Amino acid sequence: MIESQPFGTLPTGDSATLYLLSNGQITVRVTDLGATIVGIDAPGSQGELADIVLGYDDAAAYYPNTPYFFGATVGPSANRVFRGEVPIDGTVYCLPRNEGSNNLHTDHTRGLHALIWDADVNEDACAITFTCAVDDGAYGLPGNRTFTVRYALDGMRLLADYTATTDTATFFNLTNHTYFNMSGEGTGSVHGQQLQIAAERYLPIDATSIPTGELRPVEGTPFDFRAPKLIGKDIAGSDEQLALAHGYDHCFCIDGYTANAADGGSARFAVRALDPVSGRGMEVWTSLPGMQLYTGNFLDEDHGKGDCTYRVQEGFALEPQFFPATPSHPSFPQAIFDEAHPYRARNEYRFFTV
Repeated sequence: MIESQPFGTLPTGDSATLYLLSNGQITVRVTDLGATIVGIDAPGSQGELADIVLGYDDAAAYYPNTPYFFGATVGPSANRVFRGEVPIDGTVYCLPRNEGSNNLHTDHTRGLHALIWDADVNEDACAITFTCAVDDGAYGLPGNRTFTVRYALDGMRLLADYTATTDTATFFNLTNHTYFNMSGEGTGSVHGQQLQIAAERYLPIDATSIPTGELRPVEGTPFDFRAPKLIGKDIAGSDEQLALAHGYDHCFCIDGYTANAADGGSARFAVRALDPVSGRGMEVWTSLPGMQLYTGNFLDEDHGKGDCTYRVQEGFALEPQFFPATPSHPSFPQAIFDEAHPYRARNEYRFFTV
């Protein structure tokens, strides 16, 4: 079942719509503003539902949705690019330098997260497809580009399929920026929740949060989540990488990645999150090579849903993506696509109880 309702008016005068996808097991709320995930009602072990997504009650609060990017589709370039520079076929293109001398999440006020996308509802499939287009040169990158995000409910799974096409070679690195709290948004710290991450290596960063280029083994470090571990177990430790980011804000190299530009590859297990108290859990599967874990180290929001507050480390973001700063590190999986080889990716959110 899919329902739609007004979600408010933006300062620009544009109106946004909220769509509710429900199948009797879970309910997902998404909006055409930024193809954004607004809420997910998921059951705990006793059947009790909780909204596990941080966010706002109306569209105006999501515009332009910075600095947190709650639930947003971020692109065409997610995460950080060193000096904003993207070399393509011998020409260096420049994204806005909006975080010191680097670029973060394309454009804070005009990125894909701040656009109203066209919506196509498929009631039979319990699916909705959002589409938007940008012109050649937009955001400093080449190509007339079209982006689609398709959300669909399939039992206890939320499927998110991404496509981006272009008429010339360009850079695509999309992600979703939902913050989760498995006990329910607004319930406090996530330190007592567990994560398991299928990654033998992660990307250490420099003082500006740009990956150094090293793929460092997680073994023997606070970044070892190969077995389930409480988020708070090591987060306040003395590790230099944790100090640089004030917690976790690092990309994990998800095991088993195989590049396949034709179909985006198969989704594979990446992360398992669990609230041991409620028994509410979620797995994230992805076709992409990396998963950025951000533990909300700078959250400070007084006006979340229902006027609740979100404070430091009261939510964590799991952002499937190509590695940050790929244009500066040729050894990383590269994210240049063209007319013959469009960008395709799949993310799956699989909910469970224990």
